[in-house]
Amino acid sequence: MRIGILGSACDPLHKAHIKMAEVVQKALKLDKIIIIPKKIPPHKASPSASGSMRFKMAKLAVGNRIGWSVSGMELKRKGKSFTRDTIRDLKKNYPNDKLFWIVGSDAIVSMPWKWKGGWGILNLCKFVVFPRPGYSLKKVPKNILKKVIVMRPIDKNLKEISSTMIRDMLSKKK
Repeated sequence: MRIGILGSACDPLHKAHIKMAEVVQKALKLDKIIIIPKKIPPHKASPSASGSMRFKMAKLAVGNRIGWSVSGMELKRKGKSFTRDTIRDLKKNYPNDKLFWIVGSDAIVSMPWKWKGGWGILNLCKFVVFPRPGYSLKKVPKNILKKVIVMRPIDKNLKEISSTMIRDMLSKKK
């Protein structure tokens, strides 16, 4: 089985997240997509919504998409959510399957100093990267880019959406 994983704070999960997963599912012929809300992101502020609320929002966003699910595996952990640990756990649960971790270019650009395991994490599964404004992949060494699948940018209107932008608009009641 070919499984796409989208780990996110889901604070909130939004259309760009869903669109990225849909594009990857179609392009790479994935059998399954798993959305995993992070409990405590190690390189961001703690989510403003509770874990149970973010899980429910993710379930609503997934809706009735065939082969899609939301996992609470990181919400059940103690402490911070490290992608490296999650991939290792997923590999135990899906030992014969191929995993594809879906990220924006902001993640891959900051990986060497923000992610536990740095670029070494790319050896655990295949990473699928979507370009994001302000996070040029030109900053990533070519030998590292050879290890990932770089997708084309998604719809211009969607790529400008971020969870931070949505939270800011809600706090200003726009």
